[in-house]
Amino acid sequence: MSGRIDTDPAALLAMARELKNASASIDGSIRKVRSALNASRWNDNVRRDFEKNLEAIAKMAKQIETVSDESQRMLNRKAQQLQTYLGR
Repeated sequence: MSGRIDTDPAALLAMARELKNASASIDGSIRKVRSALNASRWNDNVRRDFEKNLEAIAKMAKQIETVSDESQRMLNRKAQQLQTYLGR
């Protein structure tokens, strides 16, 4: 199978866009939860535990974003190579 090109560069670019949208969606959701938490006027030990959990989620989301960004670069680079190879 080596030497065959079985994808359209546009499909790779579409995957990169979907990864970007997924990362933005996760980030937006975390911001909405933080906003709702701040608007709740909730203040006790359970809130503080919840905040710690939310920050752990945010940290994991940042790690996902980092891997997503690298994957997007990889897909974009490969799409560009395929476009060049195909003369597009």
